[in-house]
Amino acid sequence: MMIRDPAHRRQTPAGGFSLPTRAGALKGSAPGPERGHSFKGANPIMLWMFLEIAFGLGLLYVGGEAMVRGAVALGRWLDLSPLVVGIIIIGFATSMPELVVSVQAVWQGLPEIATGNILGSNTANILLVLGATALVLPMHHQPRALPRDALPLLLSGGVFALLGLLYGLVHPVAGAVLFLALVGLLSHEFRRARRETRLSRELAEELAEEVEPHPLLGNPLLASLAALIGLGMLVYGGHLFVSGASAVAAALGVSHGLIGLTLVALGTSSPELASALVAARHGHSDVAYGNVVGSNLFNVLGVGGAAAMAGGLTYPDLMSVFDGPVMLAATVLMLAFFASSRGLTRTRGALFVGAYIAYIALRASFS
Repeated sequence: MMIRDPAHRRQTPAGGFSLPTRAGALKGSAPGPERGHSFKGANPIMLWMFLEIAFGLGLLYVGGEAMVRGAVALGRWLDLSPLVVGIIIIGFATSMPELVVSVQAVWQGLPEIATGNILGSNTANILLVLGATALVLPMHHQPRALPRDALPLLLSGGVFALLGLLYGLVHPVAGAVLFLALVGLLSHEFRRARRETRLSRELAEELAEEVEPHPLLGNPLLASLAALIGLGMLVYGGHLFVSGASAVAAALGVSHGLIGLTLVALGTSSPELASALVAARHGHSDVAYGNVVGSNLFNVLGVGGAAAMAGGLTYPDLMSVFDGPVMLAATVLMLAFFASSRGLTRTRGALFVGAYIAYIALRASFS
């Protein structure tokens, strides 16, 4: 299978290449301001772009919620065990916005947005989500979970970063291998949860019970309809979100990769941040650790694998030599902090948040 050209590039009169996106159409008819120019006169266009992003993000969240609740209701009607509902159905469905956005980006000829979303989301999950959570309530070390989590996190993140560093792309075949690795990891987790103590089973069952379907979804037909409508909203919301982000990149004169690393990544990571802060306020800050580990693994193996299979992922030069290593360094630092007896203290949380702000500022200065 051939890798799709990163942006279906077309020759321009000047001999360069330009992107045939909606943003490009906007740029051709009403040029966006270059850096250092005034935004006067471009405000209505910019407002429309951000409204498109906001509406797309809203559809992603509402569609994701509908799909989760419909899928859970359907799973219960099919008499699937709470373990299956808790680990597989909810775990997969709650990560659908990230997957849909990245696949849509590849289909729209903007694979660098997908790559930026994966790298940026994982970095934001560690430095911003865990850091902000620790500022609210310090997080203890994870002596039991750490050995089990460290190897998959380091291997998946290391392979993803190395592919960018060595080849500058993730071939569809490599994407299939990543996705199969996720399937194997989920199977192993499911078998482990069945073998482990009653407490592990109760945690999975508690997760399944937290997503209480609407009474109307007791009907399997309505549950299926809710899941399908949610999926449709996800697909359309992802399309709007990527189109708006691409248009903003063109109007501001910045790369699509930077938009993926910042705007798109923060948009898709905001649910993790919100849920982590809520859990911390209720005295359960350690829940954020499990959420971040699961989300980061799914981002690389599931989202990265599916997006690569959809047409191949590409790494702009700076993304392969800077953003990939930063994501990997953040992962190593997180594991080192949780391996220590102090865990993630408020001081370390402040260090994480400060490091994220510095990373974004430095990255923006490069573009």
